[in-house]
Amino acid sequence: MADGLKNWSELGEDLLCRIGQCLRTLEDVIRSRAVCKPWRRALLPEQQRRFSPFTQWLMLPFCRSNNMNMEISIRSTISDSLAAAAVATPVTGCKGSENCRCFYNVALHQFHHIEFPQGLQGKRYRGSTMGWLCIVDKTPSISLLNPLTKTEIPLPPATSFPDVLAYRPEKARGEYLLRMADGSEESISKNFFLKKYLKRVVVSAEPTLQECIVMAIRWNTEDNRLAFCRPAEIEAGWKLVAHEEENGIPPDKIGFVDVVFWRDRFYALDWGGRILVCDFSANPHHPTLSFFLEFHSNRYGYSYADNQYLVVCPAAVTGDDDDQLVMVSRFTKWMDIDESDDDSNSDDDCEPSNTARTYWAEKFKVFKMKKDVVGWDEFNSIGEFALFLGFSSSATFVHTKAHPGVVPNSIYFTDDIIDSHRGRMHGGHDMGVYNLATQKVMPLYSTTTLHDNPVMISPLPLWFSPSIVTGS
Repeated sequence: MADGLKNWSELGEDLLCRIGQCLRTLEDVIRSRAVCKPWRRALLPEQQRRFSPFTQWLMLPFCRSNNMNMEISIRSTISDSLAAAAVATPVTGCKGSENCRCFYNVALHQFHHIEFPQGLQGKRYRGSTMGWLCIVDKTPSISLLNPLTKTEIPLPPATSFPDVLAYRPEKARGEYLLRMADGSEESISKNFFLKKYLKRVVVSAEPTLQECIVMAIRWNTEDNRLAFCRPAEIEAGWKLVAHEEENGIPPDKIGFVDVVFWRDRFYALDWGGRILVCDFSANPHHPTLSFFLEFHSNRYGYSYADNQYLVVCPAAVTGDDDDQLVMVSRFTKWMDIDESDDDSNSDDDCEPSNTARTYWAEKFKVFKMKKDVVGWDEFNSIGEFALFLGFSSSATFVHTKAHPGVVPNSIYFTDDIIDSHRGRMHGGHDMGVYNLATQKVMPLYSTTTLHDNPVMISPLPLWFSPSIVTGS
């Protein structure tokens, strides 16, 4: 090496650790770890952990450089100049293969392209949790993947769910045989199973840790039940959380729509506005399920909402002494559009029609638990925070002071209507930023005008919180 130039890989470990402590964003950590093996070793998991909760990326079902026959433009919520800069960002680190996926960093208005370790054809992503993607394969296999570290953790296969009786790959399109909620048996196609069977997936800890529990909402007609497994005990399979009538929970009256992990327990929201707590403390293999709090649907307009979310909210948002659970209701407007001159959206499986259905989020309402009495209060400001929610495993609050590119007092949302790609319905496009102060929706990632010319995006985009923590 020439005089005066240093070999960066030969810097002392103490100096590298000090450099790591000066890094301010997860993106800086990722780039620094890519320099060489000594730099990678110097950035310990303890140093990386502090970055994981603060960054949100939008995972898109395509890569900008490959041929997906889809022309999507980025529109920034800050200014047209930033939007133009985002579109003009050169594609780097991408081979244009089917294994590559595009992530849009909302805070920095940048694209990141990541090559996944396995083929993506025939796989579905059922959300993200703690920096891990839940992957459901066209075969019965299910796994968790960290796309940054390329670590994949197998979970029990789909055939281990108690109501999945068989997988029949020999059928024309592949079939699953299910025991339905009423006790009957029914065959559903492989594609339908991939699309709908798992609605939400969350973890209690880093999946690499022995104590990690994976909790999912599994679909079965009108019976959306909680099911759990442990990555460390894969042979035990998936188990349904029992609905015990002695606890006042009739088995046929619960249909879960969201679940979060909070204060060492899982809390689940059902479509009647009730929150139930799932507790493993008494028996790690047979959790108890009990009522926690009820959200009176008629009083708060819950029954008129198109979707509901349960969110762990920092104390700084509500002004309380500690974090708490908040409820978010999403209201959607539907519209028929005339496609008499457009054959691009025809579907051979549907009856001929010139009319298609589209939709868009119109407003959101946020509620917090009352302090001294059982009930809820609506609040119209989350201050310097932004809330990210949609088709992902759990919603997340982000402090905008740490990320100036994120709009404060706003809700960043993605499309989460799973049935939006059936028949002649336009789905996947309903993404934007809802300002709680103005009660207006600003576009985040769209074509022309969302209402007039909606585009179909499949699979649904989802929020992803990057993590390079590998556990211990």
